[in-house]
Amino acid sequence: MRRSIRAIVAALAVALILPAVAGAAWPVATKDSWISQAFKQSHKADDIAAAAGTPVVPMKSGKVIFAGWKSNCGGYQVWVSHGTGLYSAYYHLRSDSVSKGQSVTRQETRLGRVGSTGCSSGNHLHVEVWRGVPWGSGSYRVNPWTYIDSGVYLPSQYR
Repeated sequence: MRRSIRAIVAALAVALILPAVAGAAWPVATKDSWISQAFKQSHKADDIAAAAGTPVVPMKSGKVIFAGWKSNCGGYQVWVSHGTGLYSAYYHLRSDSVSKGQSVTRQETRLGRVGSTGCSSGNHLHVEVWRGVPWGSGSYRVNPWTYIDSGVYLPSQYR
C-alpha cells in the first residue's frame, strides 16, 4: 500500500512539475548580460545585469496577472502565470509594455525594459520564479536558474 501511494505521489509530482520546468528561457533580450547576484537564502531571485533599456522577455509563455508600479521596492514590475502553479516576476523595469490579462509568448513579447526603479542600485532585471501566486499565502520562491535552460539570448558562458 505504501509503495502504491509513493508511486502515485511521484507520478503526480512529475506530471505537474516537469511540463512547467521544460524550456524556460533567458529573460533579457541580449547576450551581453550576466547574473550579477544569484539566488541565495537572503536574495530569492537572480539579478541579471544589462544595459538600461534592454528589452525584457518572458521565460515561458503565459498570461500577465500584474503589470505596473508597486511600492515594494520592485518599482515597475510584471508578473506572469505559466499554468500549473508556476509564476515568474520581473522587477525594476524602466517601464512595462504589457497589460493585465494579456497573453505573452516565450522570448517574443516585450514585457518591459531593463531599468533601475524601486530600491535598485543600478540597471538590472530582478527575476523571481514562484510556486503559487507571487506574495500569496502559501506561495514560495524557487531558484530561477533551475528553470532557465535555453533561449536565443542565453549568454555563451551559461550554455
